[in-house]
Amino acid sequence: MKIVGIEERIGVYEDNPFHNVNLHCAEEFGNNDKSEGLKVSIVKVKYNVLTKTFGKELTTLEIKSLVGRDVEEFHYDRYGNVSLIEFVGSTETSKK
Repeated sequence: MKIVGIEERIGVYEDNPFHNVNLHCAEEFGNNDKSEGLKVSIVKVKYNVLTKTFGKELTTLEIKSLVGRDVEEFHYDRYGNVSLIEFVGSTETSKK
């Protein structure tokens, strides 16, 4: 699965602050005669999951540098929220 877009969302909902990053991801359809091309999805990730994944707080530029990265697997908690992201290769962010 490849990250093809990033949407950072920061705000307050019902008096609770939030900081989420929506990862727009694309992947090939499986072997299916009725499908062709790329399947796209949006995966909502809490900012603190990114800090846990990379071992540091990320700047907006570092978050944007995730575009083009390949994701090996998203791990979910019992509530269906992303709890960890495994990237293909290292978890180094771009030095842009």
